[in-house]
Amino acid sequence: MKAEIKLCLGDSVRHVFRSLIAEASQPSPEKGRATISLEGDCVVISIESNTISGLRALTNSFLLLAYASYSSLKTIS
Repeated sequence: MKAEIKLCLGDSVRHVFRSLIAEASQPSPEKGRATISLEGDCVVISIESNTISGLRALTNSFLLLAYASYSSLKTIS
């Protein structure tokens, strides 16, 4: 199973990208695999898992981290 999430974040995109890259480089073989890429001012999160529960867990983790990173940056500026 696969999911792809595209978050267009304007000026904050590189900072959020770096926080997500750090998380994606951590091994989590039992849940699945995530890759992070940049497309202009958007972060693309691609997630693969063999189970629905793994896909949901990874998706929730990355969305929560992206939200935390983005809202922290907005609070500072």
